[in-house]
Amino acid sequence: MNPEKKRVLISNATIVSMDPNLGVIERGDLLIEDDRIAQIGPKIACDNAESIDASGMIVAPGFIDTHRHVWQTQLRGVAANWSLFDYTCLMRNAYGASYDPEDAYLGNYAGALEALAAGVTTLVDHSHLQISEEHSAGLIRGLREAGIRGVYCHGLYPNPRLVPKAPFDPQALFSFLDPEVVAFQRNLAESVREEHFPSNDDLLRFGLASSEWSGADTAVVIDEVEAMRRLEPARISIHIGMGLGERVRVVPALLEAGLLGDDLLFVHGAHLTDDDLRVLAGNGGWVSSTPETEIQMGMGYPVVERVAKTGREPSLGIDIVSNYAGDMFAQMRLMLQLDRNRDYENEGRLPLAVQRPATQILRTATAGGAIALGMGELTGSLSPGKQADLILVRTDSIHMSPMNDPVAALVFYAHPSDIDSVWVAGKPRKRGGRLVDVDWPKLRDELERSRERIVARYRGMPVEAIREVFEPIWERLRQPESPNLR
Repeated sequence: MNPEKKRVLISNATIVSMDPNLGVIERGDLLIEDDRIAQIGPKIACDNAESIDASGMIVAPGFIDTHRHVWQTQLRGVAANWSLFDYTCLMRNAYGASYDPEDAYLGNYAGALEALAAGVTTLVDHSHLQISEEHSAGLIRGLREAGIRGVYCHGLYPNPRLVPKAPFDPQALFSFLDPEVVAFQRNLAESVREEHFPSNDDLLRFGLASSEWSGADTAVVIDEVEAMRRLEPARISIHIGMGLGERVRVVPALLEAGLLGDDLLFVHGAHLTDDDLRVLAGNGGWVSSTPETEIQMGMGYPVVERVAKTGREPSLGIDIVSNYAGDMFAQMRLMLQLDRNRDYENEGRLPLAVQRPATQILRTATAGGAIALGMGELTGSLSPGKQADLILVRTDSIHMSPMNDPVAALVFYAHPSDIDSVWVAGKPRKRGGRLVDVDWPKLRDELERSRERIVARYRGMPVEAIREVFEPIWERLRQPESPNLR
């Protein structure tokens, strides 16, 4: 062995590998060398390694969160009772315009740390707070300083140019119709790519988030996809199929234009048809579902099961921590039990057996997400040679003891507070239940001051006037759920 390598030996753990060749090892060792998993086995001998006795703990891959708006960290709870209409009106047009660049940095830094603390080692930040170059630089810096793996999907959404306490001009809400604003957003994306992502193979990769296409026509959709592709993003994140009327059916339109591909990540998608999903499976394109927001905001039944039926890997995202905790354990439980109940309803009587094992949703939250992001060779499972992105979960809490089934423990019982340690690319980001190299009391004070600044600006926004402008538009856009999607 090369003595210069940094080694960590985790021993006596229950290993839930999510690697079909390894499965679950009831008592085994895992060796990290630098940024990679070097060995996994019943007993590994290594004299020159930091030794961690993980007796009574589970080692598992880190979670892959394929959709989150990380900047909203300071807004915990403000969307707890919101509809999708509330969110579209107020989050995008009022709260977003209340952030300065320092707020943007703090939101992304603390938000990425929250993800790490909860066992998320890879994150897609669908970022739509691109108000200025300074805001964008702060968002990127926050993710990088936290040390999370991920894709920063720079938003092309033309943010409204609202100013707190200024006279309200309703036209400011329609900046997406202003060619100068659209040009600014595209030029900003190009400069961010050039300045911050000269290559795209680092821990944090460059991606793009599309503008909202609910009211767009085919020419706009095609033009935007072609423009985004010129910047060679790792992924293009697209909100779609949320129950809003669309002037163009995006999947068939992109198929006809020859623009489907595996760099496209469609988010939500409950109103995509089964044919749409089969087209994606055959021609390229992945789907991320965020069960908790989709259920609360009436976007339709989460699409995970229907994606899986096409042979494609579905994935899970958290979406907005302004609405609920950034907890992948909760999303797994909600999604699995929803689909189990749907099976029972479809059968029309009490079942003799459960059709969906817990391993299935755990795969969606780990290996499935990695595959959807084109990172399946790097992360998503505990496999020798892959990056050392992993979590160490304690089982000695009152809600985890005694453990009979480690997969059931992860899916049905665990909580972020049970996560003892987190590594990303072999670097410890959480140890002994605490984030590494983070002065939490200082950061918490900064977040509180940031929240106060944001709320003060928000109070100067014309909230009721914004709602009045959007209500008639919303009435035209919203559509009833399609019976075949129930």
